[in-house]
Amino acid sequence: MKTKIFINLADKLYCFLQMKNILTLIIIGFLTQPIFAGSADSTRPIQVGDSVFIGACSAPGYKYLQYYKKTRFPLATATYNKETGEDFYDYFFKDGDFDVKQLTCEYALKKYRVICLKVFADKKTGADRPVMFLDIGLNTVAWVEMEGAVNSMEIYVE
Repeated sequence: MKTKIFINLADKLYCFLQMKNILTLIIIGFLTQPIFAGSADSTRPIQVGDSVFIGACSAPGYKYLQYYKKTRFPLATATYNKETGEDFYDYFFKDGDFDVKQLTCEYALKKYRVICLKVFADKKTGADRPVMFLDIGLNTVAWVEMEGAVNSMEIYVE
């Protein structure tokens, strides 16, 4: 019985380490265009329109995922390219009002569509800071700090 339990724990640890390695590939790929993500079956580029999972959550919420709900759209006719994500950042964040908070655990263990990929320059270091935006509801996005979220298993690709 002890041997069986040890094997199950070893299998789980191995799976966890494999997922962490795969998610590390996402970050490396993101920084070296095109964006690549590994899965158990293949390696493929991550693009707008793909889906990622938000991982398990510990209270009160996620460290590298923020909740943004836009509550006022001053330019009702504004739009962005939904196929490429081009102009999404300006469309959503440039004007208007927001409710912003740490993403809560109610979003855990579900799949969400990628609506934009963007690289910012870190204000302190100047280093690239890849960010992913996920559609989590009407006028609501998750801002995902890719490096931290991947390393802490807050997001993953299946």
